[in-house]
Amino acid sequence: MKITRQFDLVLKIGIVILTVLTVAMIYLYLQVDKVLSSTRQEMIEMIVNRYQMEFQSATSLIRNRTGAKVVDTLQNNKSLRRDLQEILGYFKTPEVENLFVVFRDSNGRYRYLLDAESDPEKQAMFMQRFEPISNIWNRTYETKEKQIYKHLKNGSLWVSIAIPLLEDGKVTAILGSDLSASIRSDVEHRFSRIKSMMFGVAVIIVIMLIFGYIQIFCYFRGRSKSFIDPLTGAYNRKFLYEVLANANFAEYQIIMYDVDHFKHVNDAYGHDVGDDVLRMLTSRIRKMLRKEDHLVRFGGEEFIVFLKTKSKEEAKEVAERLKKTIETSPFVVGKNIMSVTISIGINSDVPASTNIDHAIEIADEQLYCAKNAGRNRVCVNGMVVS
Repeated sequence: MKITRQFDLVLKIGIVILTVLTVAMIYLYLQVDKVLSSTRQEMIEMIVNRYQMEFQSATSLIRNRTGAKVVDTLQNNKSLRRDLQEILGYFKTPEVENLFVVFRDSNGRYRYLLDAESDPEKQAMFMQRFEPISNIWNRTYETKEKQIYKHLKNGSLWVSIAIPLLEDGKVTAILGSDLSASIRSDVEHRFSRIKSMMFGVAVIIVIMLIFGYIQIFCYFRGRSKSFIDPLTGAYNRKFLYEVLANANFAEYQIIMYDVDHFKHVNDAYGHDVGDDVLRMLTSRIRKMLRKEDHLVRFGGEEFIVFLKTKSKEEAKEVAERLKKTIETSPFVVGKNIMSVTISIGINSDVPASTNIDHAIEIADEQLYCAKNAGRNRVCVNGMVVS
């Protein structure tokens, strides 16, 4: 039936729209995630570069205070070592785990010259051996350029930076620093919160879309049910006046039929049997109609068939077929077997009607013509044709 097809179409369109919007939201979320990941990496690089610049300033300060002979000067001037360690202490923020100056002795071992650690128990002693955990120190001596090492397994350290102190084109010492993993954790935590917020917004939007679709689904489902007669399953007067009245009803031939002596069925067998007869009758009529036709229960035992055709002859043929099928098919309800007939009136000139009520009124007049002619008849234009 047409209203069912319309409901199915709305359902399919809703599913397609919901799917497209959901996929779009997922795609948008993934794109935002890529941008956030890229931005996070850029921010991390900016932080590393900022600390490099600060530590580069520290190396310049050390050269200015020690002159060209960094190692010799620091070995012979304890007071200068103490002053430089205090100055380096200003560069050692909570994000900087370690800040120190080391050099490689003639045996290839690394030893401390300066350590910015303020805690005497943790501070490395002058000339204390330094045990490197990466090869950036050797690479700094070899390349004479600053080196960066990112820790993958060390939980407390994130990045180690080695900046060479040059003397006559040779590396004499290295300013070393270890940045805390808390910097990376803090950046990742901030971006993780942004991602979580984005994900939450995406989920809320999807939920709202689903909720909106459910609302539309329930509305159309409830509306379609409101057009159906609960007893017979045919359309009701609400459908007639809210849907068909707004359509081009002139494209239809109107066939109106009434169950003959239906009051006798109710009186003889009871209203429950009468209801069963109406249900069976409606089922049989609907099987003889096409999908584009509409069957409406107009009231009681009166029904209207809106036949989608402009052919008057086709309307007569359908009406005669309906009448003959019903009169030749016994109705079995429980132990009761009964014969049922219908009287039919046809409005074969619907376009001439001013509105749908006028069109139905003409069909109703033809129905009474059939009844007055003895019932179980088909009447059109005031003439019995069957």
